[in-house]
Amino acid sequence: MPKVKPVPTLSSHAVERITQLLTDAVKRCASEKCKKEKDKNTENSNHKYDSGVQSIAELGRLLTCHSHVSLHDSLFLSAIKHVDSVYMRTKESRQVLQEVMAVFLNNCLLEMDFGKVKMFSEANMCKVLFDHLDKCSNIERLIIGRSCYWRAGIFEELSTKLSHLSSLSILRIQYICTPAMIKGIGSSCPKLIELDLKGSEKLSDSEVEDIAACKELMKLDISGTRITGRGCWGILDNVKSLEWLQHCAFNCNSDSLIFESRGEMFDYINNRLGKRDDFSSVVDHPDMMLRDISFNLKNFWLFNPQTEEMYISLLCPHLEQLRLDFVFQDLKEEPDMEVITRHKNLNHIIVSMYDHCAMHLNEQLLEACGANLTTLELHLVDDWFIVAEIHNIIARNCPSLIKLHLSGDYKGKHSLEDCDERLDFTIPAAAHPHLKHLAITGVVSNQRLRHALMHTPNLETLYLDGELEWLHDTTFMTALCYNPLTHLEVLWFNVSTTVTLDTVKFLVLQRNKLRRIGRLCHMNGSTMEEYQDLLRQVRHLNYDVQLIWVTDQREKL
Repeated sequence: MPKVKPVPTLSSHAVERITQLLTDAVKRCASEKCKKEKDKNTENSNHKYDSGVQSIAELGRLLTCHSHVSLHDSLFLSAIKHVDSVYMRTKESRQVLQEVMAVFLNNCLLEMDFGKVKMFSEANMCKVLFDHLDKCSNIERLIIGRSCYWRAGIFEELSTKLSHLSSLSILRIQYICTPAMIKGIGSSCPKLIELDLKGSEKLSDSEVEDIAACKELMKLDISGTRITGRGCWGILDNVKSLEWLQHCAFNCNSDSLIFESRGEMFDYINNRLGKRDDFSSVVDHPDMMLRDISFNLKNFWLFNPQTEEMYISLLCPHLEQLRLDFVFQDLKEEPDMEVITRHKNLNHIIVSMYDHCAMHLNEQLLEACGANLTTLELHLVDDWFIVAEIHNIIARNCPSLIKLHLSGDYKGKHSLEDCDERLDFTIPAAAHPHLKHLAITGVVSNQRLRHALMHTPNLETLYLDGELEWLHDTTFMTALCYNPLTHLEVLWFNVSTTVTLDTVKFLVLQRNKLRRIGRLCHMNGSTMEEYQDLLRQVRHLNYDVQLIWVTDQREKL
């Protein structure tokens, strides 16, 4: 059975009560404003409204002027959770809430995420928060994401605000960043270790100097910008601490190039190695390569790689994550995966095969590095009949996996029975004793899920998407005979399935750690009445589990 809800701590209870009082006060103030607008000549109504505004502003000051940092964050998060819906639904409350939220922006605030709640991206609230941003002198995380796309004008003077935020360590300005916003960022934010400029098309090589001035930077995302390969090298050469770089493939031929061409890539390496003409000699002696030139990068990405390009990854001796993308109709020769064995720190592989699944290549790859992998993401676009074999390969070669994500397969011309027969149930269980997170997007049949569950005794999250019409209640009932799922915390059906609410009821009564199940609207034959009845049962038993009917807030598993 799921855990029962814990008794709230005194501090959490106090925070909840204070923010509830604040919400009630805002609602009363909004109500008085409505009365004031209806009868502008009523002096008593004017007095009540003005008094209410003053009381709320004073309450906001009292809540924030002397609070401890952790208490301040708790109050802020609790407050925005309570008043967000009030702000969005009641226009009369907006002016008051803008004043209250502004009070929270002081030197006690450690994180500001403009996408945290809907009201933060509303034009007037967004401007008020931005205007007070410079008061957050100790802020460590600032996030301006996709939700602010239509508010880009408000952030034009961001560089001025950043000059007051010297403690900032994480900055994300996605899709709207302009050159002016990050001007002088290196001197304004000397402690910056993560910079995310994803999707900001106005950034180009002209901004490389400002980015490279962030000498402590460890993580950088410039994907979707116009920074070229030449600009990337400028950053890599100047920021020695950089470990994670998200851009485009290191050998791609898009507008934003890491290398202008494959030939330039090899020329660059040869020049740095002392103008060697024979690249094969370098391949034969990778130690020489690492001695003469190397980067601290922990991630590497290649598109349709040739064998020589695979060896380029040895420029990153600390490599932890490798991404390989394949479109086989454009690939002249399949690469040799032997070089992967030289990466002793590699623990995360991402492979995408967009036009068909080359199973022998997957097998070579996982035989080379599978023993050390903790995360494996495979996007294999092909008939489930072809892809089914990957489960056997993973089970034989990847005993240390913690996270596994499979996607891309579909139901083709073969019968489901013929496809499922390719799953090898003779492989000794449990092949994945450490696996905690499993996501399958594709054909999810009874046999496929059974094969997965028999090898994952410590599974915590199970995410199912794609084609779930061949999945039935009996699968989960039977699974508990050989895998009781005692560690399961999250079960998510993202599309319609033939599984019914009976499975949910059954799982809730088992010994497990369930805390979240959804989307229950996709369960076969489910009705709102059944859902409400199940909610009442869970509340009566005081279980600490969310039963989600439908929501736009998708959890990434």
